[in-house]
This record gives sequence, C-alpha cells and structure tokens, in this order.
Amino acid sequence: MSIFQVATLSRLKLIQIRAFSGFIILFLSNLLMASGNSSLPNIIVIMTDDQGRWSLGEYDNRITTPNIGYLADQGVRFDQAIAPTPVCSAARASFFTGRTASQHGVHDFLSDKDSGQKNWLEKERLLSEVLSDSGYRVGLFGKWHADTHGWIPVRGFDRWLTYDERKTNWVNQYQHSGTVHFSKDGSATTHTGVQARFLAESTVAFIDEPGERPFAAFINFVEPHFPFEGLPERLVSQYRQVAREIAAPGDTSNLRSSGNVSAPVADHVEKLAQYLAAVTLVDEQVGRLLDALEGRDLLNNTLIVFTSDHGHQTGQYGLYGKGNSTIPQNLYQDSIDIPLIIYGPERLVAAGQVRNEFVNLYDLFPTLTELAGASIDLADYDGPGKSLLPLLRGERLTSFRDFQHAELGNARMVHNGRWKLVRYYQKNQDDPPRDFWYDLNHPLGERFSVPPPSESQQVQLTDAMESFFERYETAEHSGRRIWDIPSHNALEIWRR
Repeated sequence: MSIFQVATLSRLKLIQIRAFSGFIILFLSNLLMASGNSSLPNIIVIMTDDQGRWSLGEYDNRITTPNIGYLADQGVRFDQAIAPTPVCSAARASFFTGRTASQHGVHDFLSDKDSGQKNWLEKERLLSEVLSDSGYRVGLFGKWHADTHGWIPVRGFDRWLTYDERKTNWVNQYQHSGTVHFSKDGSATTHTGVQARFLAESTVAFIDEPGERPFAAFINFVEPHFPFEGLPERLVSQYRQVAREIAAPGDTSNLRSSGNVSAPVADHVEKLAQYLAAVTLVDEQVGRLLDALEGRDLLNNTLIVFTSDHGHQTGQYGLYGKGNSTIPQNLYQDSIDIPLIIYGPERLVAAGQVRNEFVNLYDLFPTLTELAGASIDLADYDGPGKSLLPLLRGERLTSFRDFQHAELGNARMVHNGRWKLVRYYQKNQDDPPRDFWYDLNHPLGERFSVPPPSESQQVQLTDAMESFFERYETAEHSGRRIWDIPSHNALEIWRR
C-alpha cells in the first residue's frame, strides 16, 4: 500500500478522534495560547503553478486528489477565490506583499536575461520577513519567481531551495523528472529524480531541524505547469480517457492567440492527460507531508494552505496558457480562478466549510500576518487584502467583498458575480480605454463579449473598478502606464 493511501486511512481515524475530542483539544489549545509563542501554529503554504480550480477532485470526481480532498473536508474550501493577476511573477509578488501589481510594480513574468538584475521588490515588506520577525523559522522550497535571480530570497528565509538559472536555461526548473539545478541556501546543487517528491522531502527535512521556534514552510511545486510530458506513466494512463471527456479544444475565443502556446491542439488529449497526472503527483506529495506531520504529532497544530498562483486554460476557448495566451491579454475566469483550501487547528478553523465569499490570493498576507500576531505590520498594511480568519472560524459576515478585481498590464477587471467589465487602457493617454462586457451566466461563457448591462449596472461596476485602482495603485507602478515601466521579459503582450 502506498504512503498516501496509508495516510488517508490513518487520517480517517484522526477524523473520528477530532470529532469526539473537541472539548479536550480546545481546553489544551487555550492553555497553549496563554504561554506566548508556543501558541503560534506551524504554517505550510503549498502553491502549485498554473493550476485551474476546476482540476481538483473536489470539482470533478474523475480527477484523483484524495489528500487535497482531505484538507478540504477537514478544513475550509473557498469556491470564489481568484488570483490578482494571471501570470506567475506578478501573482507571487502579490502573495508575498499583499499588494496589487499596480502597487508593487511586477506586472508580468520576470526573466533575468531580458529584464536584468533589477531588485523589483526592494521597497516591499515580504510575508517571509513578517513571519521571521514574529518568531518563525521560515523556509522556501521550489519556485520563487517573485523577483529576478540576483535577488534569490534571502529576506526572511532561514532556508531555501530554489532554482539556479545561472547553470542552465529557465526551462530546466519545469522538468517534472530528470536533473534540475538548484540553489540551496546560496550554493549550487542538483537533483536527479522526481522533482515534486524531492521538494516534499526537503520540506520534511526542514520541519525536522531542531529548535524551539514554530516553522513556516512555503513549498512551491512547478506542477502542473508545462512541459506536459515526462509525468509518471502510471498516472498519465489513468487520465487519457478522462482527457477525451473533459474538453474538446476549439478556436472560439474572441481574442487571438498570442503564440505563447505550451501545448499543440493536435496533442490535446495527451497534454491534458499529462496535466492531470501532474495534479495527482502533487496530491501524492501533499499526502507525504500529511504523513510526516501526523507521524511527528504536528498535524493538529499546523495551518496548511493549498492554492495556486493563478489559473490556466488547457483547451478552454481553444487556448493553452493563462493571461498572456492571447492578444490583447485576457482576464478570463479560467485564467484567474484558483483553488484555495485552508486546514488548521480547531481553535482556528471550523472544519467542513465551503465558503462563497469573494476572496483573493493577496488576502493570505493579512491572514498569516494576523495569525502571527504581527500587529505593527497589520497597522502599516496598505494593500487590498482582508484577513480570512473570521471566515475560517465560521463567522457569517453580512458583506466580505462585493466585487472581484484583477489586472494584467494595461488591462483591468471587475465583476460582481454576474456582470464582468474588462478595460484596456491605451498607450496614447488621449485615447479612451476600450471596454468589454461579459455575462458570466451566459451559456457560452466568455467566448464573446456581450452588450453592456443596464446603465445602473454599468455605473456601479465602472465606479467599483476606478475607485479600487485609484486606492491601490502608485503613479510609478500603475498598469495604466505599463509602457513606462521597465520591461519584464521579451514577450510582453502590451509591447507587441
């Protein structure tokens, strides 16, 4: 029997224990909370790469993710979570700063070769620093990509294992198996084998390091990012028929492809099967982490976040990629919808909830900052994020957030759950912006824009967009003037 199957069986027993011992655990946790830093829970943030919310077994029972499902069943699942921007570096920068791209200035994926050794987040206060200053020992394992290579994440991290692009081209880091070049605490090293398993094992080794401080581990898998090849055949074989059933690609988008295609349409079934195999591979590593925590009696005092940097189109609308898969760039729901599941101690998390509030990836910054007791950082925080702790506790709020917002370069988005406005600002400031309206209830989804809604709805959403970004942008970093910001890479959509 495999390790993750054993973990699932043993956790079934744990569910029963939790159900019958709530009072005892609550009593003990109150004692812990009275003893200073010992009350701080351990933290693990698991972030995948390019994973759409739809690709979990929680949303499609043909997809095998039992360990992530355990986190959802015994934690809180957020069904309306989105990324603040649908491209990796920008979204990860927003996660670590709690701020929008128009505040921190990272609007696209970063390339050392094209953008140079610029310290993009030099003036930002990072979540890793907040946690370190609050008494945590902090580790990063896997993808960083919130800044360029010359600024590998020493800020707040006691340990890191990330990619060494000096040794090879950037594609090397996305190899699911084979030899990958890493930087381990600043020293070059390599690993040959299944990368996801190596990252999970490295995280467990970090957990096992001696010390009195609680740990905060960020484990950033590159799966299911392309290349859609090289995944274990035992997993790929179970998804080839599923891939035929899930989505048939077709060129039905009202936006043209950018040419940044990571999977040819002709290979759609095989590439989608590889993508789903990568999702299950990550789930197995989640099981490995849960086994380690349970075996060390740490599971009941560890907050676990499972999420992704942004979504992904895997044949939807005939596209492969994310926000930069089209010209102009898109803010499709498939590009921004992300999974977000949070599991934790009973004193913090009311288990078994499915929440439908509008939440955003940058909400995790104030959530974890508050959890760490960093009151000064909360007082100084000027981003749009809101702490999710009341939602985790099961509180029913009359209004958490009325609108969802996202951006990518000169494009901005707002929606209220039904009507969606996407606005493109023009390089010539004298030219009016171009607005596109979408009805999220339309049977064709966002394949085509639709006539605007009622005048009152137009005013409401337009005002919501403009007031939000007026508050959460700086003149230096605003996406409205993306052409005045240094280039991030040679493929920026808005410079084509």
